[in-house]
Amino acid sequence: SRTFLPASYSLRAFVIWLSVNLVFFIFYRFIKIKHFCPILNCRNFRDTYNSNSILQFGILWYGFGLLFNSILLAITGKLKQVFSLPGKTYLILFTFSVAEGISTTAFFTAIKSMENPVIVSFLVNLTPIMVTVFGITFLKERFNKFELIGIMIAIIGAFMVCFHWEIGFGNLFVKGSQYVFIAVLLQSANTIFTKKYVATIDPALFSLARVVTLFSFTFVAMFCVSEPFSFSANSVYSAIYGALIGPLLGAYAIYYSLKLIPASKSVIIQSFKSFLILIFAYFILGLWPLWIQVVGGVLSVCGIIILTVFRNKGN
Repeated sequence: SRTFLPASYSLRAFVIWLSVNLVFFIFYRFIKIKHFCPILNCRNFRDTYNSNSILQFGILWYGFGLLFNSILLAITGKLKQVFSLPGKTYLILFTFSVAEGISTTAFFTAIKSMENPVIVSFLVNLTPIMVTVFGITFLKERFNKFELIGIMIAIIGAFMVCFHWEIGFGNLFVKGSQYVFIAVLLQSANTIFTKKYVATIDPALFSLARVVTLFSFTFVAMFCVSEPFSFSANSVYSAIYGALIGPLLGAYAIYYSLKLIPASKSVIIQSFKSFLILIFAYFILGLWPLWIQVVGGVLSVCGIIILTVFRNKGN
């Protein structure tokens, strides 16, 4: 039956929603500005990233992310727990980390392989659909008719926000698109996997495992391709800022949201970050979005409101 959220639930859900979107969208787009935001005329900001390869920037990004996550665990007194976890917990974190590493590798391989990276950004929006299907199938998540309407509206809105007129149906299955589907499949499965165990494993440990894995993957790749370990001062400063926003605050907020709300709701709410980018681009850079993107953003907001306000009892 339909009911409204209690005040405590509404406050926590709102805080998670705001932190995940405002914090994580900055991190997510910052690292990919070269590929997804070529229209932005932030010369100094963009040149800092373009002056380094993805691997060079990644080693800084995840290196500082690992440092900041370790500091957070030390401050909260949880760092010592990392070395005294049950064997099953290590196995869970290892499985999570491998899937995260392969997913991220597939994602960047798709960017490198596909001529039009806009298609990558568009296809990534399949993630909420996959997570919703997996959540219903494996976690037995159930939704009333209002929630289902909200889910469909939010997903349609997310696709519209990332829409570009050059995107055609035939372009979705060009060379390199298989890597996007692999990334989406693994990321969706990993979200369900995390949701299953986040109630018993601290979200900070998932965040730490993620940066350890991605730092390790990047470090090994640097040697495999003989990439020089040389970085400009601007790159270091940018990575410090970005790692604080993304691999620490953004990632932790996402894993903590999985502890409190269904996985499908968490991922669908996160998809709202694309519309936030359009808003910030308009006010800060004076860039006008396409009318279809504005409509998509409005639909996303409506869908998220419906999804957040109306829920099943006991959900």
